[in-house]
Amino acid sequence: MMRAVPTLDLVPVSPPLAGPAAAVAYLLAVARAAGVRLSRAKLAGLLYLVDLRAAEEGILCGSGVEWRASRQGPCSRALAEVEHGLSEAGVIQVEDRADPFTGCTEGVVHLIDAPQMVIDTALSEVVDAVLAEHGRWSAGQLHEFALQTAPMREAITRGLPDARLDLSGGPPLPDLGTGLDRLRAWARHNPLPEDEPGSVDGLVEESRQLTEHRAEATRHLLEE
Repeated sequence: MMRAVPTLDLVPVSPPLAGPAAAVAYLLAVARAAGVRLSRAKLAGLLYLVDLRAAEEGILCGSGVEWRASRQGPCSRALAEVEHGLSEAGVIQVEDRADPFTGCTEGVVHLIDAPQMVIDTALSEVVDAVLAEHGRWSAGQLHEFALQTAPMREAITRGLPDARLDLSGGPPLPDLGTGLDRLRAWARHNPLPEDEPGSVDGLVEESRQLTEHRAEATRHLLEE
């Protein structure tokens, strides 16, 4: 359903944002309305907690982002793609800024406009709740908290770096993508030979060569 963000002017976008882009945009919109500044690391930490709580409450898919284990905590390659897409669409702007306490440079994500978005009501309520509880936490606090969650503990215990996290708390999910990528790469470098037995062209040629023999055999049968 269409979810409007209170206190923010909606800017028409065609089509409305959906899926992970809508979840990220909604989180940024609610954070801006609450006066909470989000860096890349903090955005990722909050979105992970959103997906974790969504899984606990039986909300299928959550934000739609896939999470993996790393030494830095749960991470998502898809989140970088979402950020790039929103930036290209002019929805967000990422500003590199030095942290006043640590001196380290961090990417601060600014929501330029509040676009129309399609987001499940139950998921939006989870976003609201997570931001209310953890929105004032630092990126470091979110990182330490995420490391203590069941999916991350399971991956760490099993010693599986870069494992796909099962947010329901089960063991890391099998990663089929790597095997399929290797198979596709092998197929690209090992094309099927033109004279490969069993190929369609070979069957056609074999059938053509046997046409006369089949006709001769048929004549003998009819004469008998």
